[in-house]
Amino acid sequence: MRLQVVILLVLLTSGTGAALAAPGADEINSLFDEACDLYDASEFESALRIFESLVSSGVRHPAVYYNLANCYYQQGETGKAVANYRRARLLSPRDDDIRANLAFLRSSVGFQDTTGSFGLDGIARIPARIASPREWRIVFYAAYYLGVVCFLSVVFLGGGARRHALRLLAVLVVIAVAGWAIAEHGMSRFTGEDEGVVVMDRVEFMSGPGAAFDELARLPDGVEVEIRERSGIWVEVQLPSGEIGWVREESLELI
Repeated sequence: MRLQVVILLVLLTSGTGAALAAPGADEINSLFDEACDLYDASEFESALRIFESLVSSGVRHPAVYYNLANCYYQQGETGKAVANYRRARLLSPRDDDIRANLAFLRSSVGFQDTTGSFGLDGIARIPARIASPREWRIVFYAAYYLGVVCFLSVVFLGGGARRHALRLLAVLVVIAVAGWAIAEHGMSRFTGEDEGVVVMDRVEFMSGPGAAFDELARLPDGVEVEIRERSGIWVEVQLPSGEIGWVREESLELI
């Protein structure tokens, strides 16, 4: 998956609203192409370092995460590959290559699609599967500017036209609020702490937060979990199957 210059750069903002520092578009293109060439030459570790540097500099693009995941897969790090395919799919939910690779890894781990397996919260994530945060922001801006036109119509028109404009304005307000909220929720998942992926093999899944508790199972690299609670170096997690237990924090990568 190669970057297209016209849709090259999508940046997250920090809590203060300032854009994260990132290299310029030309430099990003050059680094991305260099990493892809290294990947094609089977120099996966070198390619991985460049893709990681792009992410660290603030680049948020599905092609970067997708290729980073490919590198981790080639290195045998299934969990990190799953985590980055998840990030790529968040930014490009309808991409067939991302979905196919993620489904393949989930199948190899022993789990299918886990993003909808955590109850009502899974239902709340359905909009993120329909469109990316960037697309939901476009929905917001379209509804916003159409809403301005409707507002002016309400002010200056009379009779039936005014009533129709007022009804349409109410609908557009709802669409704009929903679009903005969904976009913000989608991007917040990059810094959230309620989902994770096991990134070590045969991780101890304990009945409580400590080695003195009973071991319930050993988790394979790549299992996706919902994070429920923390106690020191231990994290309580829920598996896609619904089982609840504790793992060491170092064994997880947050999504």
